[in-house]
Amino acid sequence: MKLQQNYVSGFEMIRYCSVILSAFVLTLVLTTTAFAEDNDNDLGGDDFRKTAMNYESRAKKYEDKGMSDIASIYTRMAEIKRHAGTLADQGKWDEIDWSEYEALDAKLMKLYESKKGKK
Repeated sequence: MKLQQNYVSGFEMIRYCSVILSAFVLTLVLTTTAFAEDNDNDLGGDDFRKTAMNYESRAKKYEDKGMSDIASIYTRMAEIKRHAGTLADQGKWDEIDWSEYEALDAKLMKLYESKKGKK
C-alpha cells in the first residue's frame, strides 16, 4: 500500500480560507439582519406601556392596603407613561413632558419615607 500526499499551494489555501471567511461573514450579516427585522415589530412606546402596567398593579396593591394616596400617584404615573408610549409610537419623543411624572415620583418618595418613619 502506497501513501500519497496531497500538497495544497499557498494560493489554493488562501482561496479556501476566503471562501470560508466569506460564508461566515454572509451568515453573520443575514443573522443580524433577521434579528433586526424581528425587533422592528416592537413599537417605541412598548416599554412605557409595560411600566404603566407595573404601576397599575402597584396602585391596586396599595389601594387594597388602604393606602389610597400612594395608589392614586401610581395610577396617575401609569396614565403619564401610557401617554408617553402613544407619543413614542408616533415618533414624537420631544413632545413627551416628564415634569408632572418627576414631581409625582418625588412626592411618592416622600410618602415612602414618611411611612417608613412611622413604623
